[in-house]
Amino acid sequence: MSESFKSITKKKAIEQVVMANQILSNEGIFDYLGHVSVRNPVNRDTFLISRALAPNQVTKTDILEVALSGKVLTKSSFACYAERMIHGAIYKARRDVNSVVHAHPAAACIMANSGVQFRPVVHQAAIFFQGVPVYDEYDFTSPQATGFLVTTQAEGDRLARVLGQRRALLMVAHGCVVVGDSIPSAVHAAIILRDNIIVQLGSEQAGSPRYVTELQAKLMIPLLAGGRERAWNYYVSRVRNGDPDMHNCGPS
Repeated sequence: MSESFKSITKKKAIEQVVMANQILSNEGIFDYLGHVSVRNPVNRDTFLISRALAPNQVTKTDILEVALSGKVLTKSSFACYAERMIHGAIYKARRDVNSVVHAHPAAACIMANSGVQFRPVVHQAAIFFQGVPVYDEYDFTSPQATGFLVTTQAEGDRLARVLGQRRALLMVAHGCVVVGDSIPSAVHAAIILRDNIIVQLGSEQAGSPRYVTELQAKLMIPLLAGGRERAWNYYVSRVRNGDPDMHNCGPS
């Protein structure tokens, strides 16, 4: 568990989930769809996620506590996201993960459907040196089939298996999943994933790109770690500058 997550309170975790929804909406990772969660810092077998709502509308009163099985524990008349199973399955499989982002940015959809392998081309994308696999094990045939949606435990478990120990995966005809050891880590990684895809596809179209090697990536990762807080504060300021009411969201 990261030091930043060790010291977080449940109240602060809820505030960060709200802010993460605003950031990912503001930065174009979310539109009316997408969701971000955090592992409950006082009960690692549950996680905190918004009710089913457009991400930029999420407030503290919309946050629900959910078991890793997907069962909603908070007494509420609100429905939770059907694809909360993605989050529960990953938290169950990866004890090092404390935050999960699921989104549908156009760049991720293009790469997921293109057959082009994700390759780091910008130094911030060194965090993805282990690769970004593509998920295409959807259920279209069983009685519980939900097509391109991941709404059952079995499919959530399959997705978590394909993700393995990596930081992200792409989903054919759907989008992406990104994980981190904290909300700031996962949010920053989701933005970097999108940006690297844009630069990679542009570089490959323009000429003969140079990719970040595994050796270079492993050197860069510890050097980049110090910029996480700076990045989070930057994203928070962009939200608050655009929406003064977000000052009431609590500390960053």
